[in-house]
Amino acid sequence: HFGSSTRGFSAACPAAPPLLLPPAILCPPARMTCMGFFAPGLVTGSICWLALACVATFVQNMLFVKETPKITLAESWQLGLIVVWMSMTCMWLFWAFVYMHQLVPLIYPVHTPVLE
Repeated sequence: HFGSSTRGFSAACPAAPPLLLPPAILCPPARMTCMGFFAPGLVTGSICWLALACVATFVQNMLFVKETPKITLAESWQLGLIVVWMSMTCMWLFWAFVYMHQLVPLIYPVHTPVLE
């Protein structure tokens, strides 16, 4: 019964939030282990984002650094670096958050038997 004093949670899932959902939905299977920030996909993806940021920095230096009457060459270079690295950091963070949320889902699927 889900409305009991234990709220439907077993001792195997002590960190379950106090919701009225069955433990099979909220608790991960026992065989899953947490690799944290060093999950292979997260590390590989982060290295790819770093490589892309380096390529974008090179492209910015070669194609977009220009001196104009209102901005010096050094200021143009600095502005380009700020734009490239801030945008790459924001995009990497968004990708990493989405990736990590897929690693640890909040609700696990409940499979129902096929009716014949």
